[in-house]
Amino acid sequence: MRVGDIHTMGRKIEQWLRMRVHPIAVKLIEDKKGLPQQVMVPSRDLNKRLNLCQAFSMAQRNGLCVAMFKEDHWCFEPVIGLGLVDCIPQFLSGYHRFPDSVRDREGGAEWCRNMPRLDSGRYSGVLMAPVHNCDFMPDVIVMHINGMMTSQLLIVKNWIDGKDIYCQLSGHAGCVYAIVPVMLNRNCNVAIPCRGDRQVAMAQDDEIFFSMAPEMLPDFMEGIEWLEMNEWGIPMKHFLKEEVEMRPRYQEMAKMLGMDVDKPVKKQSDKQ
Repeated sequence: MRVGDIHTMGRKIEQWLRMRVHPIAVKLIEDKKGLPQQVMVPSRDLNKRLNLCQAFSMAQRNGLCVAMFKEDHWCFEPVIGLGLVDCIPQFLSGYHRFPDSVRDREGGAEWCRNMPRLDSGRYSGVLMAPVHNCDFMPDVIVMHINGMMTSQLLIVKNWIDGKDIYCQLSGHAGCVYAIVPVMLNRNCNVAIPCRGDRQVAMAQDDEIFFSMAPEMLPDFMEGIEWLEMNEWGIPMKHFLKEEVEMRPRYQEMAKMLGMDVDKPVKKQSDKQ
């Protein structure tokens, strides 16, 4: 699969879902060699540091290509989570969580020990750009989407292999939870944008992270086309009606379970 294929498939997902922002191509990089020509490095080009979620926002909203190394980060959780530094004992102790956002120090330590993270020593930075025009082969595709869009992508995932997504959810470090599990298991993942993403990076109240390994895109393209042909696509039809018409196999399965899905329920006046 070539970068051009990623562009085409990423654009198709964005258009099919009617996304409000672009999907983001994310790549973990080992050094500063070979960066795209038009890349923006915050400490170099802005003389400022950013939260990773803010760089996400610049990529998905403004179409920028952004590279961040340790010296470009303002928030430390992705620096630890992406393995850009060694994980220190003070972090694992829950020091930064207590007393602000956890009942006791033990709870803080529990959360910190369980935050997904990559081993340190391999990567020195993270590169991101909109999927439809990235100049690199991404490791992860990250999307901010709403609940309906998430439902549709989960249906496609179920179409591919019948398997649900089992994920670790947290109210903290949304960028870490969106990237690291996919790096580790090369699958799909759902995560919740954290307070920082919503407060300083413009994540909307109804948005959720959906991320996937890019090698899954061809299967997603096939699934989208199949579901569209079978009226499982977008826009989703809405109706509020008792005893709605079911698809034939749904009705057959209900009958196998002994459910009466043929005859209308008799009104009380009809029984007298």
